Formats: sequence, C-alpha cells, structure tokens
Amino acid sequence: MLAEERYAIILDKLKSEGIVKTNELKKLLNASSETIRKDLKYLDEVGQLDRVHGGAIPKANKESIVKQDDDNYISFDVRQCQNSEMKHSIALAAAELIKEGQSVGLDSGTTSYELAKVLKQKFNNLTIVTNSLVNAHELANKKGFTVIATGGVLTPDENSFISDLATLILDKINLDIMFLTTCGVSLDNGITDQRMAEVMVHNKMMNCAKKVVVLSDSTKFDEVSLYKVCPLDEVDCIVTDSHIEEDLVDRFRKEGHNIIVSN
Repeated sequence: MLAEERYAIILDKLKSEGIVKTNELKKLLNASSETIRKDLKYLDEVGQLDRVHGGAIPKANKESIVKQDDDNYISFDVRQCQNSEMKHSIALAAAELIKEGQSVGLDSGTTSYELAKVLKQKFNNLTIVTNSLVNAHELANKKGFTVIATGGVLTPDENSFISDLATLILDKINLDIMFLTTCGVSLDNGITDQRMAEVMVHNKMMNCAKKVVVLSDSTKFDEVSLYKVCPLDEVDCIVTDSHIEEDLVDRFRKEGHNIIVSN
C-alpha cells in the first residue's frame, strides 16, 4: 500500500472516530509499528493531526483533550485512560517479580498506579515507597503494608511529589526493587520521559534500589520523549504487553536487554 493511501485511511478513521490508536492502525493497514509511527509523524508535521502517546487526535481537539505545556505534556488523568488493558497485563506480570516482605519503589506513572492496585490484591506484607499521592492513597488502608510517601512539592496535574524535598528521604532508604514507568523506550536513546521534575525523583529512587524494572506498554517502544532518564543498561529488565512486535523484542534481546512480555 502506498503511503498516500495509508494517510487517507488514517485521516478518514480519525475524522469518524475522533482518535486513532497505533495498535489498531497496525492491524487495519497491515503495517509495522515503525511505519505507523512515521506516518503519524508526517501527518503531524504537515498539520493534519496531533500525535499523542499511543496514537493521534484531530488538530482542532488537542487543547480540549490534552493538557499540555511546551513539552507536549499529557496529564495523569488523560494517560490513565490510554491503553488500560495493556497496563493491567503489565502490572500482573510485574507483580510476579515481587516477594512478600520486600521493599518496593513505585514512581508516579499510570502503570505504576495499576501495579499498586494489583499489589493490594495479591500481597499481604510489603513496604511501598512512592512519590505518588495516588499510589499512597490507594494503599494507605491495606493491612500489612507500610506506605512511605516521599513528601515534597505536590503537583496537582500529576498528583506526584517533586523537588529536592522529595528526594531527601531516599538517601535513608534501600529498596529491593523499583518500578519505573516511562514515555519512551529506545535502543539509541534509552529510557525517556516528558517532565524533568519527575525524572529527578525517579533517578534518585533508582539509585537506592537493588533492581530496576521498567514498565512500558508496547506503544512507547521506539519513541523518544524530551528528557533522558537513563540508558538501557542501567535497568534490569523491561516488562511490556503482548501487542509488541516479535522482531522488536528480538532487536532488544540481541542487544542484551531483558524483555518480559506479559500474557
């Protein structure tokens, strides 16, 4: 299929449905993730649509759907509605890496929140350290859990604690495992995210963890966000969903990176 034919189909679907998702376009157009990514990037550059994580939305609707700043920031509430089934399957797989009695670091991402809900159901004795007010609230009444919130400056759009104040307690904590969510996973650029304030806290949390696990749905692979979090060799494994293409998994594994694909 010619690129121009794909563009027409993408724009028709966008007009009729108000949003297009990368995974749906892959099936509809029988194309790879890389091809869809390039198509959406081109259509964005020529002003036909606006790319968001996992797909695209109409140009005229962006301000009403996405709360953004100069970094194309997408708020927690919007992200929470995106790829929810993928995030749940990732959370279930991530929970298999945890043992009763461990200390667990959770960042402020939406997949981290999904993991918090899974941990609440599956475990009886954990210490949870988080800079997320949402995670802390979700787990606060769970019997047998010790919840440590970092404190700091609360961001209302992200419900997360940031600033140097949020990192002070992390100097006195050792974590068995830390789960890091992200906006982009790339062989060339590593792990990237959309806001520096959260990145600073998450880096500090990584430094006090014995093991770092990235939680990333398949739409974020081969994507690069504004701020660098860390290179891939600083994480122990990446957990993703079953929608990821096999050749993409093979590329990462050939470079020595551990990829866990959820069922």
